[in-house]
Amino acid sequence: MGASSSEDRLSGLPDDVLHSILVGLPIKCAVRTSAISTRWARLWIHAVAASAVLDFVRGQSPAQIAATVARCIAIHGAAPIDVLRVALSPVGALGQDVLEWIAAALGRGAREVRVDLARRGVLHNDDASLLQIPGGMFQVGNSLAVLSLGRCSLRAVPPGAAGLASLTSLSLDRVDVTDDALRDVVSECRLLEFLSLRSCHLLALVRVGGERLRGLEIVGCLAMRDLQVAAPALESFAFHGDILYSRDDYETEPVVFVGKGNSRTTWNADTPELRDAYLSHLGFGEYDPLIHDFAYSCALLKVAHARILTLCSKGLLHIDVERNCLELDVDTPNLEELQLLMDSTGDDDVALFASFFELTDPPLLERLFVRLPAACHDTTEDACSGTATDEDEDIVLDEEISLDHLTFIKMMNFRGTTHELRLLRFVLRRAPVLEQLVLVTPEEEGTPGDHGQLLRIVQEHVSETRKAPWRDARITVCRPREDDSLSPAHTKYYHDDQAHSS
Repeated sequence: MGASSSEDRLSGLPDDVLHSILVGLPIKCAVRTSAISTRWARLWIHAVAASAVLDFVRGQSPAQIAATVARCIAIHGAAPIDVLRVALSPVGALGQDVLEWIAAALGRGAREVRVDLARRGVLHNDDASLLQIPGGMFQVGNSLAVLSLGRCSLRAVPPGAAGLASLTSLSLDRVDVTDDALRDVVSECRLLEFLSLRSCHLLALVRVGGERLRGLEIVGCLAMRDLQVAAPALESFAFHGDILYSRDDYETEPVVFVGKGNSRTTWNADTPELRDAYLSHLGFGEYDPLIHDFAYSCALLKVAHARILTLCSKGLLHIDVERNCLELDVDTPNLEELQLLMDSTGDDDVALFASFFELTDPPLLERLFVRLPAACHDTTEDACSGTATDEDEDIVLDEEISLDHLTFIKMMNFRGTTHELRLLRFVLRRAPVLEQLVLVTPEEEGTPGDHGQLLRIVQEHVSETRKAPWRDARITVCRPREDDSLSPAHTKYYHDDQAHSS
C-alpha cells in the first residue's frame, strides 16, 4: 500500500467526472471541496453552475434568500446555468427576485426552468396572488426545452413568444391560462412532446395539438367540459378530474382525439395509437344521473385500444349505467395491463367489477392490478379480520369469459374481507394460465402470523375454485416494503396527491 496510499486518485479523474460528482452533492458540501487543493478551488463553481438548484436557502428570511441567491449567481460569473429550480410558498416579497433569477437563467442558456410557487393545501387559484410573468420574459429566443410553472400568470406573455418555441415539455399548475392562450402557446411549440395541465381553473373548451406531442396530462381542471386533441403521435394520456360532458348538447362528444389511427383494430380510425391511458374521477363528488349519464364512456371508448389502462371504480359505475341504457360495446383488442382503482368494495362495487370484464372481455390481458381502498369501509361481519366466509355466492355472468393470457394478478391493500375474496375468486375462475398471485396488505396491519393465516385462507379459496394447472401458481402475501414483484405502469395516483394537498 505504501506509495499508492498517498496517491490522490480522485483528483486524477477527468473534469466531467468530477463535475458529475459535485452536481449530486448539496451545495454546502460542494463548496467545502474547494479546500481540498488548488485544482478543486473553483471546480465546484462550474459544476454547480450547471444545475442551480435553489433549495439550500431553507430557513432563511426573504432578504437572506435573495442575497444568498444573488451571491451564488454572481460567483458563477458567466458560467452557463443548465437547470434552475425554485420552490417557494408563499413567494411574498420575493416575486421580483424570482423573475430576476428566471431571466438570469434564460440569459445563460438554461435548458430547464421549474418554478413552483403553489401553496400546499390550496386547490384553487387566487389570481391576485399569482406571480405575473412579464411580457418580455420569453420574447427572445433561448435554449429553453423544459418549462414548469406553478401559481404564475402568463396573461402578459404574447402569443408566438420566441423564447417558448424550443420547448419539448410544458407543465402549468394553477396558472391562469385561458383556452385561447393555451391553444396559441401550444401551436407555436412545434417541438413539444409533453404537456401537463393541473388545476388551471380557466380552462373549459380545450384544444391542443402537435405533431410531436407524445404525453398529455390533465389533472383537476374542474371547469373543463370539452377536450379536443390533435396529436397523431400521442402515446400516453392521463386524465384525473370530474366527468367530461357537454352541458348544452348531449349529442356532442366531450372528448375528441384526432390522430393517425391505430395500426390494429380500433374503435375510431382517427384515434392515435396510445400506449397507455389513465382515467380517474376519484375525489370529485358523487354520481349525479341528471348530469353524468352518457358522459363517461365516450372518453373510455377513445382510449380503450391502449395496451395499458388504469380506470377507477367511479368510471365503472358510469360505464354500467350506459350499458343498461344503450347497446354499449367497448373493445379492448390490445389491452395487456389493466389497473383498477377501487374507492370502495361493497356489493355494488363487486358487481361493477365483474360487469366490466363481461363488457370488455380483454383477449390479450396479461397483468391485472387491483388497488383496494387504503382504509377499510367494509361493515360485514368478517371485514378487516383476516378471515372470511363462503356465504356470498360466486358471480355468474350472463355471457361467460375466459382470460386466457392472464398470468399475473396483484391486489394492493388486501385484507381478506368477504368482498375482496369474491373479487379474487371471480378472476381466478377465469384465469386458466395464472402463474403468480400477489396480495399486498396495508403496511400498518397484520403480523407475520396474520399473513400466514391469510395465506392459508387464500390457498383454500384457490384450491376450491377450480382444479386446473394454475392451482400451483405462486401465491405471495406480504407488506408493501416486502413486495418485490411487478409494479403497474402507472404508479402516480392523482387522488392521493389531491387528498394530501387538501
